[in-house]
Amino acid sequence: MRRRALSLSVSLIASLVAVTVPTASVTAAAPAGCRNNSSGFVEFCDQVISTVGARGGIGLLGDSVLLGSATGMSTPSLPTMLSANGFGPIRLSSTLGMTTYFSTSSKRDASAFHWIGRWKTAGFNPGIIVVNIGANELGTCIPSTVSKCKARIDILLNEIAAKYPTAEIWWAKIVQRSYPSLAYTSGMLGWNAGLDQAAAERPNLLLWDWPTALANANPAIKMDIGYIHPVSGVEYVKRSTLMADHITINMSGARFVGPRPPLPAGDPTALKFTPVTESAIYTTPTDGPRFGATETRDVDLSGVAAVDDGAKALALTVTAKNPAAGGWVTVWRCGDTMPPTSNVNFTAGAQRTAQVLTRITDTGHVCIFTSVATDVIVSIEGNLLPGGSTTLTPIAPVRPLDTRNTGRHADLVVPVPGTGVAAAAITLTATGGSNGGTLTAYGCDASVPDVANISFQPNETVASAAFVPVSADGTICVHVNTGDTIYTDVIVDITGTFGTGAGLAFVPAPGTRLMDTRSAIGGWLGRHGANQSLNIVAVPAGALAATGTITIVRPMFRAYLKAYPCGQALPPTSSVNANAGLVMANSVTVGVEASQHTLCIFSSQNTNTLFDVVGWWVEAT
Repeated sequence: MRRRALSLSVSLIASLVAVTVPTASVTAAAPAGCRNNSSGFVEFCDQVISTVGARGGIGLLGDSVLLGSATGMSTPSLPTMLSANGFGPIRLSSTLGMTTYFSTSSKRDASAFHWIGRWKTAGFNPGIIVVNIGANELGTCIPSTVSKCKARIDILLNEIAAKYPTAEIWWAKIVQRSYPSLAYTSGMLGWNAGLDQAAAERPNLLLWDWPTALANANPAIKMDIGYIHPVSGVEYVKRSTLMADHITINMSGARFVGPRPPLPAGDPTALKFTPVTESAIYTTPTDGPRFGATETRDVDLSGVAAVDDGAKALALTVTAKNPAAGGWVTVWRCGDTMPPTSNVNFTAGAQRTAQVLTRITDTGHVCIFTSVATDVIVSIEGNLLPGGSTTLTPIAPVRPLDTRNTGRHADLVVPVPGTGVAAAAITLTATGGSNGGTLTAYGCDASVPDVANISFQPNETVASAAFVPVSADGTICVHVNTGDTIYTDVIVDITGTFGTGAGLAFVPAPGTRLMDTRSAIGGWLGRHGANQSLNIVAVPAGALAATGTITIVRPMFRAYLKAYPCGQALPPTSSVNANAGLVMANSVTVGVEASQHTLCIFSSQNTNTLFDVVGWWVEAT
């Protein structure tokens, strides 16, 4: 295999550097699906692997940096590796000199924009599009003119969005170094900054940090003098291996690599639940000043009438109001170590609400941490104590209300399954067009409480859990507060009921992260794939349900997670919802698979998923 030297202009330096790309010799025929230029060197490849894989179709689009990874240019090739990893069909379209866009017809082979149109016309519909373009855009911008690079990047991303609106996009950053200093060039830094800006705007765009991957590669990858191309087919294979691994882990679903994390130690006494009519028990600035950034506050609830003197834990609703920036709130028992978890997640200015089950001190104190300046509202749903009045019965999750089917109203009545039910564990969801507002769930034989169980922004889908008293006729009510007549759609899912008969009592535990697909906590590595279910060992032997915080982190498209007992059919419900690119958390109380003690989490879209356990439910004695 010969190497062809190309000359590229290095932005902001006077010299030229030689870059190399593996290619067929001038006397050899081009690999299948490729063609030689007039000098006998491979300049173009359009290759297809038609085998259908379980991970779905993937398209590869790139310049000469990708050309060396084509089949016949290096062995094994990148398409071959991806096919072996379960992708398919696969199409690789790569040319020397490719950029995001060329307007002239004579250069359309080197225009990524036009390849997207060709793929669509040919009936190729990949769910994932891999882009390896940028080396020929180095003169487009420098760090002080990033908008010029961003405009070039957006041309291609907008065309992908038009032709493949549900595609997930993987794009490699570029490397270029000045010679002999080996400093990164301004052109490289400007282009990569443009990619960073694009990724911040488009949740379905995931970037591969090729500069960092190259610096940390083991074995090392030998590069040409400008650090743009690997110097041989052997070196290209090393790069293709890194690419295939990153694409497979981040674009097609998490894989189990182990180990499972240990469960925390639960408290020695199981607690029963006594519901109350929900009311605010701590608000800022009424009961204290607005929280500052990274502030921890000890909140004394001992004088609050709704907090039982015998309570060992509380079911709360916690709201962050008017936060100064994106961040989170964590609630825990004072005196314990602050858990490495969160209960409420929010963006700047967005009011967010979530249920929190937390232990309290014997003297009625809880601690609250806010990562940024915000107001905080705390209301109580009920007390958990040894002499509580009700126990939990987990049920297969059901959806008794969905106003998308029945029509919107300001006040809604929801039937609760079962008889003699005192309270219900619900997930309340707001969705559809609206001007934003709040929802309040309560027993229909009570007045509407002056609290909110869920806060939603205009035209978004968001969920929040609650333990809600049930009226004597077996119903709960939901009040929609929007300040106008554009009511949102409301969904109510029920995962359990509380009654005075035999059932389960709650064992509190320190908040502990049992799953984080970003770092393989829980054994699952890689982004949670669309339509993929992951299992967690969420409780110890003997426990039949779990309570914890489930968090969805920057889904590529509007998405939801479902928590349900492993081994059961996927329920017609959801546990947490988020618009593309947001981080949203919700509490969930749901049954588990009894023999393996497992909770399953299903994702509707590519995302990262977290689960923090705060306790479990065992047979009451």
